[in-house]
Amino acid sequence: MNIILLGPPGSGKGTQSKFIIKEFNLKLVSFGNILRNIYFKDNLISKLVNKGNLISDKLANKIIKNYILNNFNINGYLFDGFPRNIFQAKFLNFINIDFVIELYISSSIIIDRLLNRRIHLKSGRVYNIKYNPPIVEGLDDFTGEKLIHRKDDLNKNIIKKRILIYKQSIIDLKNFYKGYFGISKFNKRYILINTNKSINKIKNTIINFLDI
Repeated sequence: MNIILLGPPGSGKGTQSKFIIKEFNLKLVSFGNILRNIYFKDNLISKLVNKGNLISDKLANKIIKNYILNNFNINGYLFDGFPRNIFQAKFLNFINIDFVIELYISSSIIIDRLLNRRIHLKSGRVYNIKYNPPIVEGLDDFTGEKLIHRKDDLNKNIIKKRILIYKQSIIDLKNFYKGYFGISKFNKRYILINTNKSINKIKNTIINFLDI
């Protein structure tokens, strides 16, 4: 089973992806995590990320394909943060996509979440200094290593830019998957979920949708 998890930054994709891969024994293909692993190795990529820009489709496709080829999983994959546009979605056609989950939330909540988000870079663990703070301020609960505040989370205008880029692409992606699944099957294969709810409610909604 192959699943695509869509959503703007700060919508909770990372939290829900953990539940999904555990429940269905899938391999997580998190574009954000993959980029974080090469963040300090590639100066060009780090500059683009810091400014809220996206890397080229061609490079993104190459990164994803290489990751899949080196991380085979017979049960399937969960794609988090990829595809981000039709070009990437068409590229992903070499894999059969079974479901698409789109998470959404208001821009004001996203901005608040990201301004208060802290990340453990090596693991991708996410904290929120307001709602889910680490036990020791500024340090990861498991390793004691320092948490970072991503540079593209520091500036409200950069966050707004990232949200705008996402909103412009999601309309095209939704139309693409209407054609991919067909109108008659679309509502059974594509779900839209408001993530301004409890984590468990969102989790149960997703699992019930996928458990067919």
